[in-house]
Amino acid sequence: MAKLHISQDDTGFWQLSFEDDDGSLTLISHQFPGPEHLIEDARELVEKGKVPNAAIVIGAPRPAAASFSRETGDYSKPAPQKAD
Repeated sequence: MAKLHISQDDTGFWQLSFEDDDGSLTLISHQFPGPEHLIEDARELVEKGKVPNAAIVIGAPRPAAASFSRETGDYSKPAPQKAD
């Protein structure tokens, strides 16, 4: 069965990918701040028959990425360090 995966990448952004029956993955959408829009897109793809009989799999948010807030700008680039 084909699957639509909604997951969070290492940088905290959400992405939508398609997994074919053979296990190959194809990225459909990426760099979304939250999963809501991607969930709507996945449901629409299934309802309109563009990805018939596909399961929608939604990954849990990553704790490290969930604590990082892009809106408030609480991230600052670390200072360079000397290698030992």
